[in-house]
Amino acid sequence: MKHIKIIIGVILGILLIVSGTFFFLKITQVKVEGGDIYSDQQIIASAMSDKYAYHTLYFLAKSKLGHVDCLPFVQEIDVEWDSPTGIVLHVYDKTISGCVKYMGQYIYFDKDGVVLQSLTEPMDGVPVVTGIKFGKFTMNEAFEVKDDTLFETIMNLSRLIRHYKVKVDQIKFDGRNVTLYSGKVEVYLGQKDFYDDDMAALASVLKKTRKKDLAGTINMENFTSGDRIILKTAGDTPADGTSDASDSQDADAQPTDQPDDGQTEGDSVEQ
Repeated sequence: MKHIKIIIGVILGILLIVSGTFFFLKITQVKVEGGDIYSDQQIIASAMSDKYAYHTLYFLAKSKLGHVDCLPFVQEIDVEWDSPTGIVLHVYDKTISGCVKYMGQYIYFDKDGVVLQSLTEPMDGVPVVTGIKFGKFTMNEAFEVKDDTLFETIMNLSRLIRHYKVKVDQIKFDGRNVTLYSGKVEVYLGQKDFYDDDMAALASVLKKTRKKDLAGTINMENFTSGDRIILKTAGDTPADGTSDASDSQDADAQPTDQPDDGQTEGDSVEQ
């Protein structure tokens, strides 16, 4: 019995020492990995916002319970312990599909149409959706759109834009007709059930027009896979159908219907 009491005493002593060490130990180094939306300073300020956040034992318990504070565009933060006083915050961003402008605010939503955040300034790389009518919205809940099929189209286009890494500034709806704006280029897609072939072909073209700072319009209303994409610019003489639009001029023209031969006047942009 005496030996058992000694063993129990030793164990309790060790536990007290370890607990005391963790209680008085403080986190002195915080690193951030992953995440493209927020700066490291913003992530740290949010995750370590509690009064006792820098106490090792407290933050250890908090992180194990999954209670690390996340900013609106962050899906989750995994905590890795480098040492008793050093941690690494692995940040995983939410997928932002787009935003709508409402009363001077940009309302951002994810791939499921859930409202994430409202900001006074647009975020770079996130397309602004215009021309749709929506009802009320609440943070962390899905948009109430008057036409659900339009929202399905938005989600489909957003998915394709992310997949092909296309830089699109605006997705405009006129009824069910879709127009994309990328830099100085306006792309008329029209109304379709699916835009997969269009976006697959358009991706390399828009990267080229942005790189060369080209301006003009592209009409893809009657586009089918394998068609050549033509950039129509204002004031250009008709091209021979083989140029890469390197001589295109700035334009603010509206999309025009394609001639019977399937091409508009202007320069062709190789895909």
